[in-house]
Amino acid sequence: MLTYLRIKDFALIESLELELGPGLSVMTGETGAGKSIILAAVGLLLGQRASADLIRAGADSAVVEAQFLIDPQGAVAERLAREDLAGGEELLVRRVVSREGRNRVQINGSLATLNLLNDLGPDLLALCGQHSQQDLLRPEEHLFLLDAYAGQERQREEVTRAVRRVQELDRELSDLRGRLARREERRQWLMAVVKELEEAGLDPEEEASLKAERKLLANAEQVGRLSQGALAGLSEAEEGSALEVSAKVRGLLGDLARLDERVEPLAKRWEELYYQAEDLAGELRDYVSRLAFDPGRLDWVEGRLLALQRLTRKYGGDAPAALEALDEARRELAGLEKGDQRLAQLEKERAAALGRALKLATALSRARKRAAPGLAQAAQAELQDLGLAQCQLKVEFSPPAGGAVETEQGPLSARGLETAEVFMAPNPGEGFRPLRRIASGGELSRMLLALKGLVAQKKGAPTQVFDEVDAGIGGATGAAVGRKLARLALGAQVLVITHLPQIAAFGDRHFTVSKETQKGRTVTRLAGLDEGARAGELARMLAGAGGGETALNHARELLASAADLKQAS
Repeated sequence: MLTYLRIKDFALIESLELELGPGLSVMTGETGAGKSIILAAVGLLLGQRASADLIRAGADSAVVEAQFLIDPQGAVAERLAREDLAGGEELLVRRVVSREGRNRVQINGSLATLNLLNDLGPDLLALCGQHSQQDLLRPEEHLFLLDAYAGQERQREEVTRAVRRVQELDRELSDLRGRLARREERRQWLMAVVKELEEAGLDPEEEASLKAERKLLANAEQVGRLSQGALAGLSEAEEGSALEVSAKVRGLLGDLARLDERVEPLAKRWEELYYQAEDLAGELRDYVSRLAFDPGRLDWVEGRLLALQRLTRKYGGDAPAALEALDEARRELAGLEKGDQRLAQLEKERAAALGRALKLATALSRARKRAAPGLAQAAQAELQDLGLAQCQLKVEFSPPAGGAVETEQGPLSARGLETAEVFMAPNPGEGFRPLRRIASGGELSRMLLALKGLVAQKKGAPTQVFDEVDAGIGGATGAAVGRKLARLALGAQVLVITHLPQIAAFGDRHFTVSKETQKGRTVTRLAGLDEGARAGELARMLAGAGGGETALNHARELLASAADLKQAS
């Protein structure tokens, strides 16, 4: 049960606190005052997604906090204990929505995930919004209501996952079969790629080496002239070569060192230089002897470089990329050889996945068909109290269409083996027709209350919220709806937003929502009403702001009548 709600800097709400108790609470106010804003804030407590647009202008963040009383032995307490968030009979939830995107969820004072809050939400509060009537015009919503009534929501989710796995395997199989159909053509192409790249004999270092050789070959004459000149100057000149001069200096320094010991280090250093020059001359002589320029070599190098450039451009831009392409082609060729094995494996997996999906869907189908008559009968009983005593309902099933998997049991969609649609016969002898085609606005409102109320009772949600369930109805029908809500509130906490005084009169607590302008800013206010103020609010709802004593007396009569009816219940 929701016992306390606090909203801060949310849309038009600057600061608002709401304390609730058991029974029926009603909330009234002018259109646009902000009643639905309050429900939007409640939606955040159920795990709904938040947007920075919800933050009040000028504020950095919006905050919604709530306190719930929970069953210490119930499903919510059990889940909180598993998450190490147990708090006894109390559950505190806090949502913070920040403009910077640093949104936070806190449960019992500890940080928690939005997924956890989303999981807990259905066991804390059932919310029926003002657009839910339009949802009843969509047959898929009927299936969701039936599953909720039958307690099969988790089973439907399992079916959805199982069918999606089958569809994933179907896509993979289709892709593989397509590739296998083109396998021979692909194999021939891959073999040509492998042959071309293998015959090229690629080496990541080859291109750089060839470019260096091309530079040498292009300057062969100059290389020969320079090397011969260097060798001659070093050792082979007829006179005055570097080695010849060095040998003379070596002898002079040796003679001088024998006369003056101080010169001995200089003589030794020169002797080392002399031997180094001899070694250099030998290496240079070998270099010159190996110089042999093949006139056709340059043409071959140029041709090889051109071939490498064409090949690497074709397969990635350089030699490493082309070698990677070679490895990929080899791997794909090997994979093609294993394609038949993979196809057989996927077909086996698909058969197993379909078998599991069909098993789950068949069980779900049986549960739906068992629950459908009960839902129709229970809803009919509810509608009798809402002024539709002659209305009859039934649920009809049909095969799913569009994107379904064909099976031996018929089409199988992500929602199961069937779709469901509520048919109604509002008047005797008129026959059943689809609800979406013949229901009026008032009938939709009462149908919504009946179906949602039944589902909420089945699921055991301790708090049920109805937003403008009175659309399209009034007068005596409004009183019937109010009485039904009051009965519903005997077993659960019920909060109703309404524009009908006939419904508001049944409330155990009454709150008004108003919009004010303060310091140039619009704010939404919430106030609880005592008995005297309630009569005034009902009079406003009956006749507007200037209703006078007549409207006030009528309002008092509504309150007295509602009290008597609740007492009789």
